[in-house]
Amino acid sequence: MNINFTKEVQKHKEDLLKDLFELLSVRSILGTDITEEAPFGSGPRKALDLILSYGERDGYKTKLVENKAGHIEAGEGEDLFGILGHVDVVPVVESDWVSHPFKPEIREGKIFARGVLDDKGPTMAAYYAVKLLDKLGVKWNKRVRIIVGSDEETGFRCVKSYFEHEEQPSLGFTPDAMFPLVYAEKARATFDHKLIFQEGNNNADYKLLSFEGGQVLNMVVASAKAKLCGVANDIEDKFAKFLSNEKLEGTINIAEEIEIELKGKAAHGSTPHLGINAGTKLAEFLNTLSLDINGKNYVEHIVTRLANDPFGEKLGLNYSDDEMGAATYNYGILKYDAKERVATVSVDCRYPKNFDLITKLSNLKENYINIEVTSNKEAHYVPKDDELVTTLVDVYRKYTGDTKNEAFVLGGGTYARCLKKGVAFGALLPGREDTMHQANEYILIEDLLLATAIYAEGIYKLCCE
Repeated sequence: MNINFTKEVQKHKEDLLKDLFELLSVRSILGTDITEEAPFGSGPRKALDLILSYGERDGYKTKLVENKAGHIEAGEGEDLFGILGHVDVVPVVESDWVSHPFKPEIREGKIFARGVLDDKGPTMAAYYAVKLLDKLGVKWNKRVRIIVGSDEETGFRCVKSYFEHEEQPSLGFTPDAMFPLVYAEKARATFDHKLIFQEGNNNADYKLLSFEGGQVLNMVVASAKAKLCGVANDIEDKFAKFLSNEKLEGTINIAEEIEIELKGKAAHGSTPHLGINAGTKLAEFLNTLSLDINGKNYVEHIVTRLANDPFGEKLGLNYSDDEMGAATYNYGILKYDAKERVATVSVDCRYPKNFDLITKLSNLKENYINIEVTSNKEAHYVPKDDELVTTLVDVYRKYTGDTKNEAFVLGGGTYARCLKKGVAFGALLPGREDTMHQANEYILIEDLLLATAIYAEGIYKLCCE
C-alpha cells in the first residue's frame, strides 16, 4: 500500500484534538481518595476509563486490568506489538500557569495543559496512528496493543500489575520521551538522607518547626515552605536580600510562628540541572540563621553536601561515561518535622549501567545522617543496530529530514524498560522546548500531527505486510 500518512492524519485532526482535549480536562494526579476501584485515586481512574472508552467507541477490543491499567487492541497475528502510554500526570502549582492546567487552551498554535506532552498527547497520537491504519484496511501481521497505565509518574505499579495478568509484547515502544529515539535508559535508584536527631539546646535564635518541599521524586522542587519560632529580629530584611541576590521569589509571614515560602523552577527529575530546586535554596537561606541544633544539622547537610550539585560531586558520587553520560541527582522531596522527629531528603538518581552506585552509597559516612536506599532498577538497553531501532529512526528521518541527531540514551525512566525489547520514540522534537513536568506545559499542534504520521508509518513498517 502506498499511503500518504501526512494527508491521512489531517483527515483525523479534528477528532484527535476533540478526544485529546477531553482527556486533558481530567485532573489525573495521584489522589488520596484511594479505593479498590480507584487504586491511584479517582482522577487517574477516570482518565483510564475515558481513553478505553475511545477504543470501545471505535470498535476495538478493550480490557481494564486490576483497575490500574488497560489496553486497546487492533490487528491480527501471533506476535504482539506493544505501545505503552500513560494518562496520569505530575502535580501542578496552578498559580504558576497562565491558563488553567486542566482546561486545555490553544495559543499561537500550541496546546497548553498538564499532560499534553507527558503523556496524554503522545499517547493519543499513537492511538490515532493505529486507528488510522486500521480504517485504511491495512493487512496486519501482528496484533497491536495500546497499553495504558495510570501510575507511571509515581511508581509503575500499573504496568507491573498489568503484566502479571496479561501477555508480554515481543517488542514495542513508548511515545513518552523525545525523537529521534531512546535506545537505552540509565539505571535508577532512590535513597533517603535521614537526620539522626540530637539532644540538647544550643541557645539559638530560632527553632525549625517544619520544612516541606516537593511532592514527587521525579520532579525538581518548585516550591518549599518552612515554619520557625523565635524572635523575628531582622529576618524579613535578610530574606528580602537573599531573594534579591538569588533572583528568586518568596514570601515571609510573621505571626505566632514565622512562615517562609520560596519559589523555584520545576524540571524533570532526570534533568535537575535544568531547574531551580526551591527546597535546597530555602535551606541555603535558613542556614544563614541561628537555628536549633537539629534544624541546623539538617539544613547545613543540605547546603554543604547537596545544594547546587545535581551531579553528586560534593559526596564523591559523580560518574560519567561516553555512552550513557553523567549520573544525576534530584533532591525531590524534603521533609522536616520537629515534633515527629522526622527529617529526610529523598533523592532520585539516574546513573550509567557501569557505575556501582549502591556500593558507593554504602561506604558514605556523614555526620548526623544515615543514608538508606529505597529502590534500585537496572539500566535498560536495546542495541542501536537492532531492526526496531533502525526502522523507527529511518521513518523519523523521512518525515523530518533530520540526519544530524542520532538515537540516544535517556536519564528518565519510561515504560520501555517494561518490555522485552522496547524503546522510547518521541514525541518531543529536537530543538523544541521541553516543558514536561513544568508549568505551562505545551505541544505544538503541528508537532502532534507530525508525530501521529511518524507513528503511523513506523507501526505500518513493523506490523503490516
